[in-house]
Amino acid sequence: MSWWKPEEIREIDFNRSIRGYNEHEVREFLEELASQIENMAVEMEKILQDNRELKRRLAGREEKLAEMEAQMEEWEKQAEVERELAKRESQMVLKEAEIRAQKIIEEALERKKEIERGYQDLLEQYRLFQIRFRSLLQTFMDSLEWKEKDWDTGKALEEGNKEEKKEEGGEIARFSFQDFQEDSRLRKS
Repeated sequence: MSWWKPEEIREIDFNRSIRGYNEHEVREFLEELASQIENMAVEMEKILQDNRELKRRLAGREEKLAEMEAQMEEWEKQAEVERELAKRESQMVLKEAEIRAQKIIEEALERKKEIERGYQDLLEQYRLFQIRFRSLLQTFMDSLEWKEKDWDTGKALEEGNKEEKKEEGGEIARFSFQDFQEDSRLRKS
């Protein structure tokens, strides 16, 4: 369907008949119709121009929207990568902390063993000290008893005392105060 142009409507000429329409009224009607069509054509052209402008702007917006969507996808990918990196980094930090904690525990256990060994050494030294001190006291007591004994009895008493000492203290009974001093000097050096 093709539209009539205003100029075509104005140029329309009807055949004349005796009992026909008033020519002047027909001309006015055609003029009015041509003006309305002309106005409608101008308005339609304006609408089409607005439509083209809106389509152009819409295309620009759609292009920007597509760019923004692409940027959003890129940001989402980057955020996912960063999340994964953060997760791995946190796992590494946690693993390092676990390793450090294990190392601290091992060092503490080793230190505990050293302290226990030191404690055992001290107990052993204390036990040796007690034995030596008892021996020293026994030697001192024996020397006091020896001074109290009668000197006239001679060798028989000395031999009896030596056998008593061997029976009471064995090898430890021979320990003297001089041995105790030598042991102290060895520890200091």
